[in-house]
Amino acid sequence: MRVQFSAGADRLSWAFPKLSPQLKKCATYVLEHPSEVATLSMREVATRAGVPPSTMTRLARAVGFSAYNEFRDLYRDSINDLSIGRSQRASQLQVAMGETELDHTLAAFEQAALLNVGALFDHVDRAVLERVARALRGARQVLVVGTFESHSAANYFHCVGAMGFRNWHLLTWHNGELSFQVDSLSGDDVMVGISIEPWAAETVNVARHARESGARVVGITDRRTSPLAAYSDDILLVPVQSPSFFPSYVAVTALVEVLVGTVVARGTKSIVEKIDDLERCRREMGAYWKD
Repeated sequence: MRVQFSAGADRLSWAFPKLSPQLKKCATYVLEHPSEVATLSMREVATRAGVPPSTMTRLARAVGFSAYNEFRDLYRDSINDLSIGRSQRASQLQVAMGETELDHTLAAFEQAALLNVGALFDHVDRAVLERVARALRGARQVLVVGTFESHSAANYFHCVGAMGFRNWHLLTWHNGELSFQVDSLSGDDVMVGISIEPWAAETVNVARHARESGARVVGITDRRTSPLAAYSDDILLVPVQSPSFFPSYVAVTALVEVLVGTVVARGTKSIVEKIDDLERCRREMGAYWKD
């Protein structure tokens, strides 16, 4: 059976931490420029990656292919090229002009946000999205983790998801709670980690522990060379281009909303009843502002 692009890319991501420095250099280029593997010769790809041609063959064998041609065919069959679109779109931000400095700033951020969301919906792996939604629905418990800037996205994911699923939990670091929450993970559970470069070590460490415990790990990250991707069973990539010094989380938020919306839409009537019950309880307790 022929391996599809996403499965092959996942294998490369999982193998990445154990590769030699030379193979990592080659793998990084392949993961971020898949269309070149599909359209260029092995020698040309190696030249662009800055490695000898023999390294391409070594990389193919390192991830389970018998020869480079088999590895290349995988990319020719199905290309999910997010990085090309991102680089092309990022260049458009550089020519965004406004009548004033503020207009220029607004235009740059507007284009970045729109292009990131567009790239997400154009390139998101539908099969992975379906698989993750199915896993979230059937999990004994769902543990959501994100640190630094990703904490807000993880908190949002948990808050909206927990309205319909009481078994969704946000990982916290207070009063030694971390070890209790992580220690209870098993093969019936799902851990969703969100981490954007620079990748938080705590999130990666939790993902590693979750996978060793047998739990299914879902990684929401910006690159296949992310350490979070290496410990994820399912990888969902998000474009995070920004005209400023910080990555954009607009597409991350959109993906979170798509995931929760998909899980609820494919669920049972009991989910809607739980949301209604929670809303009723909140109103009775005065959680929402009243005029």
